[in-house]
Amino acid sequence: MAYAIPMIQPMTRKRAIGYTGISWTCLFFGPIPALYRRHTLGFIGMTLVNFATFGLSAPVFIFVYNAWHYHSLVSRGFQPVGHSYGNVSHSFGEMSAENCNELEDPYAVGADRSMRRFAIASPIRSEKLIDDPGQ
Repeated sequence: MAYAIPMIQPMTRKRAIGYTGISWTCLFFGPIPALYRRHTLGFIGMTLVNFATFGLSAPVFIFVYNAWHYHSLVSRGFQPVGHSYGNVSHSFGEMSAENCNELEDPYAVGADRSMRRFAIASPIRSEKLIDDPGQ
C-alpha cells in the first residue's frame, strides 16, 4: 500500500503528490504511472530496462519507483506540505575516504578531506491516508 505525501515547491507554489510504499500501479501498468506523474526520466528508464530484461525487472520497480519519484521531487525543490500527512526525517552519516587511492576531490572544502558527511532524507509515514475523511 502506498501512502500519499502532498508536496509543494516553496518558490513557485507548485504542488505535487509524492508516494511512499509499494507501487501497485507500476505492477499493473508498467512505466505508464511515471508518464502520468510527468517523471520522464523514470518513464524512459523503466521502459529501457524492461525491454533490456524482457520484462523481468518489472517486479523490482514496484518496490523502487515510489521512492525514486519522491526523491526526484525533492531534488527539484519540492518539500512535504506539513506534519498532517507526513514529515521528512533527515539523518546524517559520515563516510571515510581512506581507501580511495588518495584521489583529489575538487569539491571538497576544509582541511580534513578524509571524512565526508552526507544527508539522507526519507519520508515518515503517517497513519492517515490522503483520502481519509478530515478531522
